[in-house]
Amino acid sequence: MELILIILAIIFSVTAAIRPFKIGKLPINIATGSVLALLVLLIFQIIDLETVKLGIFGNDQLRPWEIIVIFFTVAYVSISVDVTGILDFFAYKIVRKAKNSGVKLFVFFYLFACILTVFTSNDIVILTLTPIIFYLGKHAKLNIIPLLFAEFFGANTLSMFLYIGNPTNIIVGNALGLGFLEYTKIMWLPTIVAAFANLGLLYLFFRKKLTRKFKTNHDSEFAIRNWFDAIGSSILLLTMLGALTASQALNIPIWVITSAFALIFIVEDLIFGLYYSYKYKALAKLKLQKEKQELSKLYGLPENPNEFWIAVKRIPWKILPFVIVFFILIAGLNTYGAVDWLATTISQTSTTLGSSIATNGILGFILANLINNQPMTILLSNVLVSDSLQTSELAFKGGAYAIVIASNLGANLTLIGALAGLMWKKILITKGVKISYIDFLKTGLTITPIVFALTLLTLYFVLV
Repeated sequence: MELILIILAIIFSVTAAIRPFKIGKLPINIATGSVLALLVLLIFQIIDLETVKLGIFGNDQLRPWEIIVIFFTVAYVSISVDVTGILDFFAYKIVRKAKNSGVKLFVFFYLFACILTVFTSNDIVILTLTPIIFYLGKHAKLNIIPLLFAEFFGANTLSMFLYIGNPTNIIVGNALGLGFLEYTKIMWLPTIVAAFANLGLLYLFFRKKLTRKFKTNHDSEFAIRNWFDAIGSSILLLTMLGALTASQALNIPIWVITSAFALIFIVEDLIFGLYYSYKYKALAKLKLQKEKQELSKLYGLPENPNEFWIAVKRIPWKILPFVIVFFILIAGLNTYGAVDWLATTISQTSTTLGSSIATNGILGFILANLINNQPMTILLSNVLVSDSLQTSELAFKGGAYAIVIASNLGANLTLIGALAGLMWKKILITKGVKISYIDFLKTGLTITPIVFALTLLTLYFVLV
């Protein structure tokens, strides 16, 4: 009975995230829906405080709080860089380098997202490139929707390549003690196959919607708040990416690196906020009878001087309770024996390498799009380390890497499949671009199952 109620709480939370509604005057959405579900379980003592603690802090092998810290610190850094206007500047330059070819832009953003993800992570790339693509629409007359999908799918595909490409890779790797080079040796070929398959299918899907020849808006301008601020923030971002790439060699946890750089960015934003405020006071003393906007333009100052609050307001805070609650619900499933039961069931259908890859991959793929990829990965990682899982060493390895593939490619099926998808949609909403859950699903269903099957098949031939 307890397990059924927890599963119902999961379904309710996901439904509220996808289709917000109201109970009386209370809005039930991605934040309030999950919290309400958890409160009901706490009131009826189905989940206790010890389970809440376990869901947030985890154990020696799995620590959900680190994942949350990584995601939101990276979100702040990426948004802070966007606020400076440097991404708008890059978009301005890219439009002119493409020489009016929409196909070149499409391939460029797919490959650029892929390459950048190899050295960083899918979250960082999506948070960084999405605003750039939006700004393209300001500098040229073209349909940016295919470019957004190319960037999103490319990032979630190449995030499989390296151990640090996706927090879910790290979850599985930490749980099983996988080494950086060991991981890459197995995953490089499946990732390359998935990348080319994705590019081909994306092009076929969007070929009629691509703007073949676009006109550049010659009167468009990029808005840099302050060149020193923009260049300094860009250098800090590149430094963070370098530190993340070398994190394993430096033996520094990823969350420590992202937190340190987020703190540096906060200090930088506060300093520039004080600088702009001081300049505004100086302007006021001139007693010029002009509107604030005209003064800002005349003296090269931004209309809103407080960079810190701009960045903080843009962070999708509603995602935070959703993620925390899901980690707690997964811990609840573990408490009531669902993990051991699932491990026993998987053992029965994972007797060979092929069956293990298929079982764990398909299950992970489905669960990622029901409960999000990170809770799914934590759930199935617990299954992998459970004493109830009885498989051969080869089948075990195949199942583990199949979960990694599912956690990455699963994000390309529905927007609920990954935190990056929810963040992506939030960024687009703030920019005035609407891509519904249904529209995304239509694209995902057409492309992702084919890519997923090819990738699992490649994994099989790598391990056999």
